[in-house]
Amino acid sequence: MARQARQLSESAIYHVMMRGINRDAVFLEDDDRQRFIDLLDLVRQASGCLVLAYCLMPNHIHLVIQTTAEPVGTVIKRLGVRYVGWFNRKYSRVGHLFQDRFKSLPVEDDAYLVTLLRYVWNNPVEAGLIDQADAYQWSSRRYLGRPGPALDDVRLRQLLPAEVFAELREEAAPSPADRDLIARLEPTQQLPDHVAEHLLLRASRLSDVSEFNALSTTQRRQIVCELRTRGVAYRQIARLTGMSNAGVRWLHLSGIPADGQQGRPT
Repeated sequence: MARQARQLSESAIYHVMMRGINRDAVFLEDDDRQRFIDLLDLVRQASGCLVLAYCLMPNHIHLVIQTTAEPVGTVIKRLGVRYVGWFNRKYSRVGHLFQDRFKSLPVEDDAYLVTLLRYVWNNPVEAGLIDQADAYQWSSRRYLGRPGPALDDVRLRQLLPAEVFAELREEAAPSPADRDLIARLEPTQQLPDHVAEHLLLRASRLSDVSEFNALSTTQRRQIVCELRTRGVAYRQIARLTGMSNAGVRWLHLSGIPADGQQGRPT
């Protein structure tokens, strides 16, 4: 079956989502994230595209870009090929890293652009990685209103009225209306519960999720860390296991060493 043609944006602004195959992690340590941003900057300069925002999550990436000379598909293909080549050499692996076809959604008005920016920047908060969006190291939110790596901050200021830009700086989290708009315009990113349950059982080698809380703290921590790299949300793990969101988050964060790598606890 032929692929559906990619939607083109009259504004040339797109929300691009690059996701790891099987929702696997696409960054294993901070050096990987920094390399991606460096390559994003190189591709930005080579293609002439404008990077308005980005957020690097463990197993997926959000970009808000405005294309100029090259189509969005060419820009993202160049970025993906360079990063995957570097990643595969570093970790002595072969094959694909990202899902075959990245998603790109056109952004046609200021209201949606502002909603989208809040949504992208709030991803780490929703995932429980951080408490405040502007504290996340691998998001452009912390550079809002000032120059940042691989960013075209001047262009973002030009696109939005001054009062809207000021509101954007004050309001970090999406409003209920923002969430409703995103839900209608974009596909959900949360794994279905039955998939999350399957991943939990496979990681734990249990026959039933009700047995999870009988495991040792070390075992539960190891499982939660693995599930998080697979894209399972804190709230899903909590719902499946009967733990609190705070308890699941503690298990996860206590299993991440100071260097940011999610290793297996000892």
